[in-house]
Amino acid sequence: MKKQISSSKKIIAIFALFLAAFTWGSAFCVLKDTLENVSPIWLLAFRFLLAGIIMTLICIPRMKKMTLRTLKRGIIMGIVLYFEFLFFTVGLQYTTSSKSSFIIGSYVAILPLIYWVIRRKKPQKADILAALVCIVGLGFILLGSFDGINKGDLISLLSAVCYAIHIVVTGIFAREEDGFLLNMLQIGTGGILGLAAAMILEPHPAAMSGMNIGSIAYLAVFCTVVPYLLSVFGQKYVKTSTSGVILSFESVFGCLLSILVLGERPGMRFVLGAVLMMCSFLIVEKISLPLPKRVAVKAEK
Repeated sequence: MKKQISSSKKIIAIFALFLAAFTWGSAFCVLKDTLENVSPIWLLAFRFLLAGIIMTLICIPRMKKMTLRTLKRGIIMGIVLYFEFLFFTVGLQYTTSSKSSFIIGSYVAILPLIYWVIRRKKPQKADILAALVCIVGLGFILLGSFDGINKGDLISLLSAVCYAIHIVVTGIFAREEDGFLLNMLQIGTGGILGLAAAMILEPHPAAMSGMNIGSIAYLAVFCTVVPYLLSVFGQKYVKTSTSGVILSFESVFGCLLSILVLGERPGMRFVLGAVLMMCSFLIVEKISLPLPKRVAVKAEK
């Protein structure tokens, strides 16, 4: 069975994925200051709990569409999502932010293997080539001198694996479920797991300033609710390999916003890396060829 996806809808989906990557990239500027006053695990808990409450309020009119299958799938996505963030947070305590970003961004190279394992379908050669070009581009942007591997790097690698798994299962579930309900369930699950982990592993958080509360609100709305809605929508109409490459632009946008907001100065490594990453997108999408008016994709079940 084949579903017909119009080229205009696909273009909107691609734009939604780039916008999701941009909003996630904006989190780096906010996190830098907030983590100085709020522990990473409590920050995750507050971020996902607030986002979960917002998504629940948004989804009240859609609750009648909830099925047991949707519930199970949303919880699965939420568990994978939380561990992705948990491994990222813990790993960042033992390695540099640039190495952590690069290692987590390497999910694009892991993605074809994860897709093969879960979907039992071999990735196309273009998808593998695009993943390799993308990872080289990330390396130019994020890595300076390489000073060996530590436990933080290995923990960050677990985050990359979870990221790849999350993209694959989202691509499967988004085609068959209500995207709003999936997001409510996955973010809510992340919030519950985050609160449990914080209460077990961390002391009670100290009083927060208005600036910290505002930062958490920004992270919950613009770096959680909005991008995950955009991501689930985009992955409904775009193949998994394309989604993986586009979402990896989070690091590029993060660097660009650091340049604009924090005054950091880019070098030729950043320019070359960004060009390589754009080339990886062109490879995976084959944009050099004319796009047909109707794009046929196999319905993934």
